[in-house]
Amino acid sequence: MAELARRLGLAAAEEAFADRAYTSTGTLVPRGTPGAVIEDPREVSNRALRIVREGRVGALDGTTVSLRAQTLCVHGDTPGAERLVAAIRARLDSEGISVRPLARQP
Repeated sequence: MAELARRLGLAAAEEAFADRAYTSTGTLVPRGTPGAVIEDPREVSNRALRIVREGRVGALDGTTVSLRAQTLCVHGDTPGAERLVAAIRARLDSEGISVRPLARQP
């Protein structure tokens, strides 16, 4: 969808989810599945760092999934979401990774 938007001259950004588990095919694990929602700030910040640095995330089954993302999402209804966001920001800051608004595309 994002590629189509870009071809049409629209600004588009793809997002990755730091607080949700992925399947080996790159889709989100359904919320009702054990392990689908990740609430541990350390784990979420580690996942976010890997997504930013490598464009990859570990899937629930232990495989690795490649992601193309320009934004990170933490769901507001995840328990402790504010702690997760704070942990991600602190981790990215400590690694020298700047957080900035999306650039406008022509």
